[in-house]
Amino acid sequence: MSFRAWTAPGVRLAFPLLLAGLAACSEPPPLYVDGAYVRLNANPQAPAAAYFTIHGGAEPVVLRGITTDEAVRVEMHESTTEGGMAMMKALDQVNVPAKATVTFEPGGKHVMLWSVNKAALADGKMSFTFLFSNGDRILVDAVVQAPPASAATEPANMADHEHMDH
Repeated sequence: MSFRAWTAPGVRLAFPLLLAGLAACSEPPPLYVDGAYVRLNANPQAPAAAYFTIHGGAEPVVLRGITTDEAVRVEMHESTTEGGMAMMKALDQVNVPAKATVTFEPGGKHVMLWSVNKAALADGKMSFTFLFSNGDRILVDAVVQAPPASAATEPANMADHEHMDH
């Protein structure tokens, strides 16, 4: 086929349709996790917190848990304010809608980590496995950050978290 044939009016019209058809055949967006980091607590005896963003795939799923070999205990929690009182509650699972994002961030959903392994602190990263209802197990590395300058910036004062009911 010559160059002239590709520039014929019918072919020029068909080419965008061909591209649109190929785009429609592409894979649906995957379920993934990014932006993960661990913020250490100013009190080394108190838990650290992990934050990240989950990007939902084509179908809704449920985050059923998060594991790591680099902390003794791992729990999902959510900070809320009810009647002017800051509260924190444990979460057994978190819904992740299709094609939506769920953010774990200071002052909201987060993961509490007790007794973080000193080797992870020295490496400056921790590895996590996210367990989803569809069977996906997503491995994510999180950067370990030093404690904030002020403990008041931590969600619901993490130093007091050890004494809260779960």
